Amino acid sequence: MLKKQINRLVNHYGLWRLIHIAMAAGTVTLTGVLVLELVVPVRLDSDTVDTSPNMNAVASNKLSEILQPGSAEFQELSKIMRQGLFKSVTPLRDKPMADKTIERIKSQLKLQCIMEMNGEPVAYVNIKGAGLKKCKVGDSVSDLFTVLNINKKSIEVTIVDHKVTLSL
Repeated sequence: MLKKQINRLVNHYGLWRLIHIAMAAGTVTLTGVLVLELVVPVRLDSDTVDTSPNMNAVASNKLSEILQPGSAEFQELSKIMRQGLFKSVTPLRDKPMADKTIERIKSQLKLQCIMEMNGEPVAYVNIKGAGLKKCKVGDSVSDLFTVLNINKKSIEVTIVDHKVTLSL
C-alpha cells in the first residue's frame, strides 16, 4: 500500500523534486527544534546541583573552613568547584614533557643576526618552517617565544614561561 503511494508520487512529481521537498521539510523541522531549544529554558535534572543566586560565592580553598567536610552542602559544592581546573599547580618547566617541548621549540630557532635600527636593537631569528622573523624587545613571535632582552651577541627569550638564550 505504502509502496504504491510512493511510486505514484515519484511518477507524478519526479524523484529529484521529492528529495528536494524532503530536504526542505527536514531543514524546517531542524530550524523549529533549534528555535524551541533557544526559547524554552532547559529543565534541570534532579541530580544536578542547585546554583541559585542566593548561594554565596566561596573560594574553593576556604570551603573546608566554612562548611564541615562531611556535610551534604560541602559535597554538593565540591562537585562544582574544583581548584586549579585550568591552571597547572606546578610550573611547566618542572615537567619532563615541558622540557622536551621547550627543547623542540628551541631547536627550531636560529639567531641569524643582531643589528640596530632607528636606535633600538633588532634581532633576526630564523624559525624552521616559518622563515626569518624580525623581533624587538617585547615582541611575541608566532606564539612560540617572547623576546625579553637583546644583547650584543645573544638574545633572551621565554618559551612556555621558561627563559632561554639564543646566541650567534
